[in-house]
Amino acid sequence: MLFKEFTVLLNPQSRKIIFGICLNAIGGGMTLSLLLVYLHDMRGFTNTFGGLLLAYGSIVSILASTPMGALVDRIGPKKVMIGGLLLNSAAAFSLSHVDTHFQAIITITFLNIAGQAIWPSQSVILTRVTPEKDRPKIFGFNFMLLNLGLGMGGLLSSLIIQRGDLHSFQIMYWVDASTFLLYLLIVLSLRGENVNRYIPKANEPKTGSYRDLFEIRPLMLLGIAGIILFTFGYGTIQAGIPVFATQFLGLSPKWLGIIFGVNTISIVLFQPLVMRILEKFSRYVALISIGLVWALSWIFVGVAPYLPLIASGIALSLSQFVFAVGEMIQAPTIPTLANELAPEHIRGRANAWMSLQWSVSGVLGPAITGVMLGANLGTAWVITMFFGCFLSIPLFLAMKRAATITV
Repeated sequence: MLFKEFTVLLNPQSRKIIFGICLNAIGGGMTLSLLLVYLHDMRGFTNTFGGLLLAYGSIVSILASTPMGALVDRIGPKKVMIGGLLLNSAAAFSLSHVDTHFQAIITITFLNIAGQAIWPSQSVILTRVTPEKDRPKIFGFNFMLLNLGLGMGGLLSSLIIQRGDLHSFQIMYWVDASTFLLYLLIVLSLRGENVNRYIPKANEPKTGSYRDLFEIRPLMLLGIAGIILFTFGYGTIQAGIPVFATQFLGLSPKWLGIIFGVNTISIVLFQPLVMRILEKFSRYVALISIGLVWALSWIFVGVAPYLPLIASGIALSLSQFVFAVGEMIQAPTIPTLANELAPEHIRGRANAWMSLQWSVSGVLGPAITGVMLGANLGTAWVITMFFGCFLSIPLFLAMKRAATITV
């Protein structure tokens, strides 16, 4: 019953893409949270280098997004995905053998270039193969399965990884590399005009550019608001909660699995319920509610230092449950609106623009967090994050006024 209301909306093409994303997420769930541990414990790199490497990777993603978006529009999402999946598989495999700083930098470069080839492409395909009325549910279902895959990957990594055993870490990256190849086989099986270069109709522009994209003011406002929202959400939580929990609250690292596990499980269990509730409200109400809900999640983080040790861990877990509610609102809302605002001939560029939410926030969030927590400003950090969640709301309201479509 959990999946039924979503699966009836799937067609052969969207079923393949969503299954591929979930399968690929298993590999990502195995490796994402352990990269710094692997580089430090197994390869002897400093945590400073590891942190700078992650920031560098986000910068590469920012720089790669523009040409990759244009490439999707020029040659079609399927071809771009094929190249991206091959490159990502090779880079993930190479990561298991890095010995020097230079090798790590090169590998992270290719990983992030490949990511910018894959994400806009699969978003374009998923949009094209799904009727407009079903897109919110399909994007929500996709997000739910993505988190299911990440959770399964995290569980697998806990079974594979042995402390101090390099080979166990290498196996993890080999499995990750293989998931990209399995996803590649799925993409190769896709057929039809929806996965290839878009052929404009008689009354449509023959070519497009980023200048055309910049002229769509609501889409620009949506992207900028998303960057701000993600900076005070994903960008800071992924970088800051582990440090805040272990260094400021004194919690065992084992609590991190519980805290982030609550987030993942909540999304898998409650995404259908949240989707039903969202049907009663406009998408602009949904956009504004994301910031409000995420701000609420920071209140639980803020009270954690004033609680007994176990209670502080429970408070952080509750914060991730509340944050998950905001994620479940965000996942079907922002991608759906972005693709409704984007003309077909520049849909690749539009999805590349929206992918900057992740890469820019991946630079800004950890930078803000690193400076504030490094200066022992834990309380000020929480307060900043709380108020930061409200900064996107004026932009969403401006977007509503500027919108030229009815949603």
